[in-house]
Amino acid sequence: MTTMWSSLEHRGEHCASCAGERVFEQPPCPDGHEPGECPEWACAECGHALIFDLPGVPAVRPTVSV
Repeated sequence: MTTMWSSLEHRGEHCASCAGERVFEQPPCPDGHEPGECPEWACAECGHALIFDLPGVPAVRPTVSV
């Protein structure tokens, strides 16, 4: 996954539904997170959701075998 750019409320990520790089934004957080702190992100084009960095869950990074 390649990140095009990021800010507190927008970031570029690969969208599985759109099959390409898209802008993801943070919708208003019902849990009270400040902008940039909420793990929920949505594709600005189709609404596909991604969740990043859940508290208490170790990050899983894909490995590439050569």
